[in-house]
Amino acid sequence: MIREATATDAEQITAFLQPHIETSMFLLSNLEQHGIGTSDHPHATRYFLYEAGTKIHGVFGVTQNGYLMCQHPRLCLATARGYLARIEGTTVQGMTGDSDQVSQFIDALPSLRDTWLLNRVEPLFTLDLATLQAPVSRLSLPKQNDSMMLEGWFEQLLIETGIASGENTRHLATLRTREAIAGTGTRIYCGEDRAPIGMTSVNARAGDCVQIGGVFVRPDCRGQGHAGRMVAAQLAELRDSGTQTAVLFAASDAAAKAYTRIGFRRVGDYRVAMLNEACTLGATA
Repeated sequence: MIREATATDAEQITAFLQPHIETSMFLLSNLEQHGIGTSDHPHATRYFLYEAGTKIHGVFGVTQNGYLMCQHPRLCLATARGYLARIEGTTVQGMTGDSDQVSQFIDALPSLRDTWLLNRVEPLFTLDLATLQAPVSRLSLPKQNDSMMLEGWFEQLLIETGIASGENTRHLATLRTREAIAGTGTRIYCGEDRAPIGMTSVNARAGDCVQIGGVFVRPDCRGQGHAGRMVAAQLAELRDSGTQTAVLFAASDAAAKAYTRIGFRRVGDYRVAMLNEACTLGATA
């Protein structure tokens, strides 16, 4: 049976997701930061539970800004359709998560088959921060006078990773820049001459685990090991404040090699699927 979760389900949801933390970070982070249900925050999430008796077998979520997430081992097509039926009328933009599970949802939306801007499987990595060898840190928090540089970096990152295209790219880059400056998760990495080289971010946090994303190195500085060094430097900062584990997924072979060099090990596959434009379920699906 599938039912919508309430605030009293939070502890049970966390206990179910924790053993699958590598592919559940957005579900866990949103639950920890925003609780259960809708609010004005873009990451506020409605949760749906697949139960047999009193035991949870799956958790499905949809954020306020239309992103889908799921943790349901051995998910079948019929159950994916069942989850989607519970959010008919909701406008969605994309989905991320365990590769096989997200694939079931894509198959459950055949009318959207030709409307995916991005449908890519990326290697998923984890690292025990106790094993991390910290480099010399040259990180700084972004400031307001970094806005123009960051907008350009985010715009290029969105294009290179295939997450956005066309007119929407600049808008998303501006939003991410504002979030980076207002928040505490993004770091700018500088070279020995103190010139900015790239950036790295925490895009999800749950308990003592973080998920790293938004890693970008200026094109003229690539191929010199900067990506690995700046991620390691940020993780060393996080370790000092109590973080024990990090996860991330790699958008390219070069990124995968950089993360492997600093100790990350591959634990599976992660799928990122983004629609060309937002779609209201039930209207075309």
